[in-house]
Amino acid sequence: MQVAVEVCVTSVEEAVAAERAGADGVEVCSWLASGGITPSSGLVDAVRTAVRIPARVLVRPTTGGFVYGPPDIHALLLDAEIYGGGAIGLVTGALLEDGSINADLIRSVKGLAPESEITFHRAIDHSTDPMAILAACLELGVERILTSGGAASAVTGIPVLRQLMQAAGDSCQVAAAGGIDPDNVVQIVETTGVSEVHFAAQRRVTLDPGKVALSSGSDAEFFTVAPDEGKIEGVMNALLKAGLR
Repeated sequence: MQVAVEVCVTSVEEAVAAERAGADGVEVCSWLASGGITPSSGLVDAVRTAVRIPARVLVRPTTGGFVYGPPDIHALLLDAEIYGGGAIGLVTGALLEDGSINADLIRSVKGLAPESEITFHRAIDHSTDPMAILAACLELGVERILTSGGAASAVTGIPVLRQLMQAAGDSCQVAAAGGIDPDNVVQIVETTGVSEVHFAAQRRVTLDPGKVALSSGSDAEFFTVAPDEGKIEGVMNALLKAGLR
């Protein structure tokens, strides 16, 4: 069994580290601490220029959930059209107030990006019924779902991940996400049957303490994030030792 590994990245440096460590692909986003939002087209182009592995793009206009009003929908669809013009894989998702899928919006995304693979992302984990979301995605022709099984982590969501895998069959790829690391990746794969895992690999780095912090909060500091290549290598090695690569 060949388990694919995708790393969520917010910079060219992270994408290069992911490729160097052996990852199969990257998902480009910004503001990872919030769950990620749509990155700039400049960043996406820079990442795609820097690495040879495939890159998907997160299309999420704002934080705070997945129920979008007209301005956010406008932004989401415009970004989908721009990135879809390059046939880049799009990672997106939207819900209605009752927690069900916003099928009209996903249908519009597919219409604006007909050559792009569409992933319904972790909006499914905020839904009232993940299995109903899967059924709707299958009907809409969504090729891939990114999920923790409706839980805070993929380990906790193993029972639902297993159900989603069984229901999806060969019609839709289910990728596990949420707290995946070298210590749990084999357990998640072997107990759910997923053939793809997704995680971020960053470490926080404090910069020159003599510089002015670019935030006025009481706990503000001048910092950045750097790639955690060791985490990626750890996941890859764990899968390899288990015969999953």
